[in-house]
Amino acid sequence: MIVELRRHGRVFNKLLVLNLSASFSYRGEMFLWQVGNVLVPLISLFVWQAAVASGAQLPITGRYLTAYFVLISIINMLTNSWTAYFLAEEIRDGGLNRYLCRATSTHINALANNVGEKVVKLILLVPMVAVLALVLGDQFELPRSVWRWLLAFGCLIISAFMTWLLDVMIGSLAFWFADVNGFLRASEVIVPLLSGAVIPLALLPQAFRGLGQVQPFRFLVSFPLEVLLGNVSGGLALGLAYQLGWLMIFAAVARLVWWLGIRSYSAAGA
Repeated sequence: MIVELRRHGRVFNKLLVLNLSASFSYRGEMFLWQVGNVLVPLISLFVWQAAVASGAQLPITGRYLTAYFVLISIINMLTNSWTAYFLAEEIRDGGLNRYLCRATSTHINALANNVGEKVVKLILLVPMVAVLALVLGDQFELPRSVWRWLLAFGCLIISAFMTWLLDVMIGSLAFWFADVNGFLRASEVIVPLLSGAVIPLALLPQAFRGLGQVQPFRFLVSFPLEVLLGNVSGGLALGLAYQLGWLMIFAAVARLVWWLGIRSYSAAGA
């Protein structure tokens, strides 16, 4: 077991270096993507600030709202995943075969690609967010507690892994469906809305807030930011328990769907 983990680790490191190099070659395109990642939340912030100026009563403070929209671009980028589309393509066109014939896994390559590209994106995105934070610095404040930053970082890692597992589930549907684009489009609408990537979940209608605290998508984006900013709906301990519980469920379902898919794929003689 340990030997296998070390081998996978060496393969991951080599693939990570390759993906870092490939990602840097697209840095111009990625720069434009990160500009969009900053502008969209900024526009949303201005809309909500205008609503508050017009007399709207919100269940969160203006300082929390500003901090949320300033930081959401980084959180959303770091927890994002694009594995589903490429995994489905590999299954559909037979590209998966090259991994089945080697002592490695398509999932290791996907993780290396995910991490490598995010490193480049983070290098491009952080200066933009820093400038935005300087401009809006008098409208919000960040926590000074080291433990809160560390805990939020741990929750962020779990969130990113959960998003990747969700992508594995969706991509694995290609074992049974010739086209999974419908599932991808549905996830692109549902997940951002229910994860807090579009608006803070605290701003959802009152009737949906209870459900919003326990549904799994909250723990893909919103929860790490709630932990960092000290405004965890339902309490920190309960939130951590929910996130770990959903992580185990996501991992079990992703593993099951992949296992069933590989069995049918091999049985078909692919």
